[in-house]
Amino acid sequence: MRKLFLLLCYSVALLLFVTACKDTGADDSSNFKDTAVELGEEFIKEFYTVDELNFDFEDTDLMLDYSNAYSTYLTEEEFEDLSAKRFFIIPQEVANKQNRTITVQNIKFERDDGDQEESNSIDLEQTFTLIFTDQEGNTVDEVDMKGQMTVVDTENRLKIDRYYDGQTLVDMLYP
Repeated sequence: MRKLFLLLCYSVALLLFVTACKDTGADDSSNFKDTAVELGEEFIKEFYTVDELNFDFEDTDLMLDYSNAYSTYLTEEEFEDLSAKRFFIIPQEVANKQNRTITVQNIKFERDDGDQEESNSIDLEQTFTLIFTDQEGNTVDEVDMKGQMTVVDTENRLKIDRYYDGQTLVDMLYP
């Protein structure tokens, strides 16, 4: 009887051990994608939303501070690359040139499952709509945007390692 009880205890312990060691890779992958999408949504909303039209483009310190606010979203290399192109100021320039505020709606992400070998990165394709509103609160224009980003898992947190949104806003500045 004692051997039967011991066998039962070992069987239960083995079952618990096997259950605890099951592969959670799919759960981790899904969580990684969800967190990457959240980061992407937050960046897009922060970057494209323009509520105030009194931005002083002559104040270099203000422009530098404004651009540096996006460093938390991007890897150092991507931040430096986009900063060199004055990328972070483009929505402000478009809004001020047209005298309209900008809001973001309908952000959607799809995973680009191309030749992705690295488990610490994910390629995403995004679509969203920019809503341009005049001073009276009337919607004047809607622009559909498409782009891509690569989100990587750095030592500290997820960051955007590559961001591309096409030339739509640049085209609005320099038609």
